[in-house]
Amino acid sequence: MNISTLPFLDKKEKSEYFLSLILRNEKVKAVVFEKIGTTIKYLNDAEEEFSNTIEDSSTEEFLSSLDKAITSAEEILPKDIETHKTIFGLKEAWVEDNKIKKEYLEKLKKAGEELSLDPIGFLVFSESVVNLIQKDEGAPVTAILVDVGKKYLTVSLIKAGKVMEVRSSEIHESASYTVDTVLKHFQIPEVMPARIILMDSEEDELTQEFMNHKWSKSLPFLHIPQILSLPQDSDVKAVLLGAATQMGTELIFDHRQTLDRDFEKDQGEKPDVIKTDEDVREEAKPKPFEQENGEHKLDYVGKDSSLEFFGFSSGDVAKTKPPTPKTEIEENLPKEDLEFRSQEIPEEVKLEEESLGMPEVAVETASQAKSVSIDLIPILKKYLFMFFSLVKVKSVKDIKFIGIAISAIVLFLIIFFTFIFQTSAKITLTVDPKLEEKTQNITFSPKSSTNIGTNILAAEIIPVDEQGSTTVNTSGKKDVGTNAKGSVTIFNNDTDSIGLDKGTAITSSGGVKFTLDENIKVASASGDIFSGTKPGTTNVKVTAAEIGTDANLPSGSKFTVGSSKTVAAKNDNAFSGGTKKSVTVVSENDLNKLRSELPKSLSDKAKNDISGKIKSGKTILPQFVDTTLKSEKFDKKEDDQADKVTLNATVSFNFLSYDNSDVVKLSEKLFDGSSFSVEKSQFSVNAKNIKVEKNDDITADLVISAKLFPKINTDDLI
Repeated sequence: MNISTLPFLDKKEKSEYFLSLILRNEKVKAVVFEKIGTTIKYLNDAEEEFSNTIEDSSTEEFLSSLDKAITSAEEILPKDIETHKTIFGLKEAWVEDNKIKKEYLEKLKKAGEELSLDPIGFLVFSESVVNLIQKDEGAPVTAILVDVGKKYLTVSLIKAGKVMEVRSSEIHESASYTVDTVLKHFQIPEVMPARIILMDSEEDELTQEFMNHKWSKSLPFLHIPQILSLPQDSDVKAVLLGAATQMGTELIFDHRQTLDRDFEKDQGEKPDVIKTDEDVREEAKPKPFEQENGEHKLDYVGKDSSLEFFGFSSGDVAKTKPPTPKTEIEENLPKEDLEFRSQEIPEEVKLEEESLGMPEVAVETASQAKSVSIDLIPILKKYLFMFFSLVKVKSVKDIKFIGIAISAIVLFLIIFFTFIFQTSAKITLTVDPKLEEKTQNITFSPKSSTNIGTNILAAEIIPVDEQGSTTVNTSGKKDVGTNAKGSVTIFNNDTDSIGLDKGTAITSSGGVKFTLDENIKVASASGDIFSGTKPGTTNVKVTAAEIGTDANLPSGSKFTVGSSKTVAAKNDNAFSGGTKKSVTVVSENDLNKLRSELPKSLSDKAKNDISGKIKSGKTILPQFVDTTLKSEKFDKKEDDQADKVTLNATVSFNFLSYDNSDVVKLSEKLFDGSSFSVEKSQFSVNAKNIKVEKNDDITADLVISAKLFPKINTDDLI
């Protein structure tokens, strides 16, 4: 009898429920998953879009969007069960040095407090997606990753599985055109990866758009980029696989849309791969994670190495132990990079390399010997003639002896001349440049000439005008409503009649003020001390001084009239009509925000357009000097009731142009040294802290990155 099969001995694992929040440019996705023992299982997900971008969203909108997504995702859970332990999937721009940036950390802490979340860590979303692709393909990824939204997109340059550079932009004209433009502003490598991967984009229309796009010739693609698209659930799978790996568990993921290699369809046939017998036997083995029920168990990386592999990080949000220091791991150059490098080598160079080796020495020696022989022939003829004229041949033996002697002399002379006078060695040195960066405060002057000694560079201001519009949500608040109205009886207990002008204020016992709607006159009091006095009375309509329901006073309310002690008022009927509500209006801050946002949204287009105005021998500084807004037109005025406000304007960008030769001279001065020299064609220039002075000069901290090559004295090599 198998005792372990008895039902009362079954030990049921307790379920734990977790939440993952994936924060993207224009939306948030909440993912609910369950952990049972050493397995986590995907349960449900839901997403909510922001009105513009996540960075532009107010705290209220941010919390509301997260709350709605979480509520929808948790609908699958049993009643009275909520998820609290949370893993955040963050944008690359939100993280710096493995820590969440302060401005975004406050948002996440606020979300944790308001939504009762218990953050346990965060993943850099783009790194998780890259590692998911890398796990699926079995090799480090080198590609361009594009995350396309409705209004914005993000482009990531991936090399050997590492995210090298990330840029985001508003979509102009089309997604493919915008990606083309954004790539021009990358620190472009010698070869751009000819593979573009679109995230969450199974739409044939978008994929076809990228396939049909004519890429700029300035982008160093070796061939037309291959366009691939990831399934719509790849973001969920990437984050959950990263979480599973960090937890040391397996992930069971119910594929709504599988991440199979068939997403490369319609991209053309791949080149045939030659396989060894061992490769064939390996492919023939059954795959252990394929299940009959359609669920896939994914094997995972060991826990010790999972931190780096999946980009899982414990940041300031997480309530966990300090992260273990990372160990540097030697990277293997991916196969794709080897293919790129192979394709870079011209065919004639390849053939030359294949023909060299050991035979080259023999060929070189024979060539030199032939050259020496040609030079020696006239000399040998001369001296042999003299030799034969002096020697007397008496027998055949003498002839043989003379022949042997001559042959030996000729051979000796050839060898002597070859190795003494003609022998040479060709030494090829491969030198790795030293990359250095230096910062120098520079004055760019449109009026002065270049003076390297005083760090002055002659420059020219080149303006570029871009027309555009941008919209923001309004943030101003204003109370609107109506004033309460009614009528009162004015009582005059004075011996003299009085007159009250329109607008005279009366105040209730509760402090609510009203004003008279008309001019009135109130008679004096009548009677005497024996029969009693009767005050003079007059009825008059009044209106509340301020809007609101506080002025809807009941009947019988008493009022004072100014500071008089002999005049008072009272209402016989209740006041009504007072209303008040708070509405959103256009504020001054909203208008200033539009003036700030419009240049940002048009800056990439301006940088692209300025490239066509560069003169020969000149370079445009990547950063523009300043901007000016012209022809401003707002669709709403300040204090207007509205949810959004739009600005249409022309932005004038002022760029700085300088001579290439001037910067080369400046670089030689900065990197001047006895042991290194600057490669003129291999340095980059950026600027920061740009400031326009009163005399129209521009000061900036110029950052120059240069490749330095060691100075080699060839005499020392002999």
